[in-house]
Amino acid sequence: MEVWKKSPLFHGMTEQKIEEILMQEQCRRKKYEKGTFVFLEGDVPKSLFLLIQGKVTISQSTMSGRRILLTDITRSGDLFGEVYLFIGKEAYDMDAQAVEDSEVLEIAGEIPRVLWQNMLEIFAKKAYLMNQKVKVLGCASIREKIVRYLFERKNTDGTIRGNLVREEMAEYMNVTRPSLSRELGSMQKEGILEIQGRDIRIADWEKFEMYL
Repeated sequence: MEVWKKSPLFHGMTEQKIEEILMQEQCRRKKYEKGTFVFLEGDVPKSLFLLIQGKVTISQSTMSGRRILLTDITRSGDLFGEVYLFIGKEAYDMDAQAVEDSEVLEIAGEIPRVLWQNMLEIFAKKAYLMNQKVKVLGCASIREKIVRYLFERKNTDGTIRGNLVREEMAEYMNVTRPSLSRELGSMQKEGILEIQGRDIRIADWEKFEMYL
């Protein structure tokens, strides 16, 4: 129940209402061993999926056979695959693979009407986050990407605290980890940023905003 209550899909619902939804025949819990697929590229979309526990990777194949990582589903309660039910796609154009032993809630067929409002909010939030990422990826230089990334995450006092993992930042910006570290170091030397571990403070707003 703690997983369900934290999920945006069941936001604002009582435990009784959540249990009523989960008791419907189109809802079922499934376990996936590490390395197995929740769905494959080319499968017909019939369900939306909610991660209960574990980790699921969403990836796509290129024409040359290379795999491109699109995103990782790691937080219990997060949805994936839901958009395909609403855009009329006849087949998935990506894979969803359990990269560790995982458990997933599958809701097949027609989505219960009581979930529609929450689904709309989920779509809106994902669209907003995607728009933020497009702004970052559209920047011409690594420094501009860093500034845009930090600007979207800053607190009112100009700090970004505790959640900046270099690997995640580099992957989000589509740059290499060494390139990111070098540019962050340069920005610190120039007095634009102050960096202590995973915490960053914008030290010179005038110079910082030159790259927005």
